[in-house]
Amino acid sequence: MSRTKTSVAQRPRLLKTLFNLRLEEVGPVLIAALFFFCILTALMLLRPVRDALGMERGIESVRWLFIGTALVTLAVNPLFGWLVSRLKRLQFIGATYTFFVLSLVAFWALLVFAPAAVGQRSGQVFFVWFSVFNLFVTMVFWALLADRFTSEQGKRFFALISVGGTLGAIFGPWLTSQLALPLGTPSLLLVAGGFLLLALSLAWLLVRVAPDQASSDTPTPTAGFISEYERIGGSALAGLRAVFRSRYLTGIAGYILLMTVLATFIYFTRLQMVAAVSDSIDARAEILGNIDMWTQVAVLILQL
Repeated sequence: MSRTKTSVAQRPRLLKTLFNLRLEEVGPVLIAALFFFCILTALMLLRPVRDALGMERGIESVRWLFIGTALVTLAVNPLFGWLVSRLKRLQFIGATYTFFVLSLVAFWALLVFAPAAVGQRSGQVFFVWFSVFNLFVTMVFWALLADRFTSEQGKRFFALISVGGTLGAIFGPWLTSQLALPLGTPSLLLVAGGFLLLALSLAWLLVRVAPDQASSDTPTPTAGFISEYERIGGSALAGLRAVFRSRYLTGIAGYILLMTVLATFIYFTRLQMVAAVSDSIDARAEILGNIDMWTQVAVLILQL
């Protein structure tokens, strides 16, 4: 009996030592990590599909798709800011994820019932749509976490939560490599939609789970937190102004710009290698899925 009591008493100390967590913080962190796992699973499951469809008209067409993606992303950002300023938190999260799930069902129907259109317009539209999808679902996730947890908690939680995302980034490409040939590429869209619905349910659960409230010398989790029942507020251009007013945020923006330019060169090199191996959409999706999976395994090792 005394051994049992001792082991229970040691659990908070073990959590503090290994993960820098208190016992009452474990639930919210696990939910957030699983939330990120589902998002990255859906994203990385779809990325090989996007690349395989985008390559249907050759590598040269992908270069133009990159330009189209940049223009559409710039056009969508003000709309994103406008919606954020006028909707309640859960309304905005629900509307965002539901829209992308319905979009995936529409693309699936197009690929199944109008396959002749693939390689002309549908593949190009899906390529651009995916980039907007990537922007929105990850932005909504981190915005929710930034509002839900205090700054002190974020310093302790976010690295651990990111590991959940990396595991999803490994699991998604693995699913693509396993399912692309037996089920076909269109079915992968429905699988990704299922993970998005699961992510939506976890977002709903996260806003209802109280973070750390045990320590009086730690800021309460509601400090600076906007209720899910209140409008988020702000304006469409508030974020842009904040970036240019802060040297810190401007530095982050510059870092991301340089990183994106470098990643683009590597991305096209990878596409050229895969294009030389196969002409089949399903085979290309399988190859790209394997590449992404092993890349994320390396990322996980570096994170640990």
